[in-house]
Amino acid sequence: MTPTPEAIAYEEGTVSIEQSGWATGAGALPDYPVLEEDRAADVVVVGAGLAGCSLALHLAEAGVNVVVLEARQPGWGASGRNAGHVLPTLKDLQVIRQFPDGGKGFLELFKAHHTIPFDLARKYDIDCDAAQTGYLNAMSRKSVFERFQKKSRFWQQEQGQQVEFLGASDMKKATGSDYYPYGVLYQSGGRVNPYRLSNGLASAAVKYGASIFGESEALTLKKAANQWSVSTESGSVTADRVVFCTNAYPTDIVPAFANSFYPLTAYTLCTRPLPESAANIIMPSRSTLAQVPIDLHPFIIDESNRIFVSSIPRTSRADNAAVHFNSHLAWIRRTWPEVRGINIEIEHYWTGKVALREREFPGVFEWDKGVYGLMHFNAWGNVMAPLLSKMMAASLAQDRIDLLPFPLEKPQAVANPNKQKTIIRKMLLPAARLGQKIGIL
Repeated sequence: MTPTPEAIAYEEGTVSIEQSGWATGAGALPDYPVLEEDRAADVVVVGAGLAGCSLALHLAEAGVNVVVLEARQPGWGASGRNAGHVLPTLKDLQVIRQFPDGGKGFLELFKAHHTIPFDLARKYDIDCDAAQTGYLNAMSRKSVFERFQKKSRFWQQEQGQQVEFLGASDMKKATGSDYYPYGVLYQSGGRVNPYRLSNGLASAAVKYGASIFGESEALTLKKAANQWSVSTESGSVTADRVVFCTNAYPTDIVPAFANSFYPLTAYTLCTRPLPESAANIIMPSRSTLAQVPIDLHPFIIDESNRIFVSSIPRTSRADNAAVHFNSHLAWIRRTWPEVRGINIEIEHYWTGKVALREREFPGVFEWDKGVYGLMHFNAWGNVMAPLLSKMMAASLAQDRIDLLPFPLEKPQAVANPNKQKTIIRKMLLPAARLGQKIGIL
């Protein structure tokens, strides 16, 4: 049976951004104009998600003439589709320890700016539900809790974060459930509406002098003397430097960027606002919730009392909202049995693309002199995208790319683009879901 266009869009993570629950209630957002002329700039940014908009803002603040080209409108890609988590830690410190300075410079900046979504929202008065309610890792087994405690000591002792180790009574207060008797709470984490944050950063960038063009897909990249020219259907921008911030939605004009990651489709869904009786029971702390060791139900409740929960679609029918919602609803009713008789309904269901790498660190590339890539943020995009772009803006503004606290790489094509789809979507997740069904997770 031939898939419908709608089914293909869900599988490819290209459904309309209006399907995203983050776009609901965003209000009237600027509709950025099409580029219809030839322009000159210091820096061209391709892509207006969290990375591109943050980069443009910090460059414009530094007095750099920056133009942003977006194929659709700001926040259309992963920045308008992700889970909304603000995770204030990193997964693999060993990668960072391999930086030329042993990671010292990067970790110092991460320590100072790991709350960047909240800081940006506050500084630029962006209405994006940026709530520092904590990031709670929940566990059902003591052995898992003890291992996670050890890992968390770094963030507590060396990074100075407020980390709390919770027992059964405190977990009951935080979650409203008896199911998870152990937890590790990172107080500096929380949630954010990434779509509204992206658009807020875009608006702030324009106020500082950046030019942003929507519906202006970058089609070609050509060397122009000692500069680069990026053309669209009806215009062009010539600049000294070009930064591609396209994450898992790359253009084809630099194939090395398009082939340098493992694409994986993910989904998020949100419910209608919970009835008051359920809203009072489920996650009274409103912390962002992740389950350890396998996070099958990444979970937040937003300012409108809507549940947002994410995962990877089953191997067929990524467009099947009902089967995915029912799976999460069964988990909710298991974890909070008091709400079994309360009607909880789905409001929105959408998909997006995640860009995975072999290394647990974003792709920061130098393809050619003056042409850079800042992409592939995976689950840490709401922190790492604006943070790394802030760092890159500081270096570009001084024309000192060598000042970056992380190394630049040459993009390398992955040998098997379907590798992670096969491992995660077809093998690991089905096994984990079976484990949950029979009660071992």
